[in-house]
Amino acid sequence: MSESNIIYKITALDLLSKADFPLSNKQITGFFIEGNYTDYFSIQQILNDLVDTKMVNMDQGANESQYTITQEGLNTLDLFRERITDAIEEEITTFFRQNGLEMKKENSVTSDYYPSVSGGYYVHLRMSESDRNVMDFTFHVMTEPQAEAICMNWKQHYEDVYAIMMENLM
Repeated sequence: MSESNIIYKITALDLLSKADFPLSNKQITGFFIEGNYTDYFSIQQILNDLVDTKMVNMDQGANESQYTITQEGLNTLDLFRERITDAIEEEITTFFRQNGLEMKKENSVTSDYYPSVSGGYYVHLRMSESDRNVMDFTFHVMTEPQAEAICMNWKQHYEDVYAIMMENLM
């Protein structure tokens, strides 16, 4: 394995260790590409390797994957942290300072769907705040295009849905 791949893995572990919430594939990839560290395909391989070696957990949803660091990942990071330069550490700090709130907001609203044994699909929608579910529900639809549309619309309209539900329930 090349030295740069090792640095990328350690950097990804450091990035995940500094987040107090799961990071999406898009967010991790964005850090590496925006910083001109590596290309999309290389970071996908790095993430797959970290999952395969159980240093990172991946929660695979229909729309996106989210990653968290494991204890094994933290132990590995502790052993190799000195390989991360001060410049990379500063870029990680800046990345969270500039994007942290938006990333946390993006990850606090999730949607997923999966096939039902009796036909159709279950759609699972969730809105959380500080690791607590504010709204979490699952319902059944008949077709996959319906499930996909609901998942996409949830990300755009979750605040409206929440407001309407609260208004109708109170």
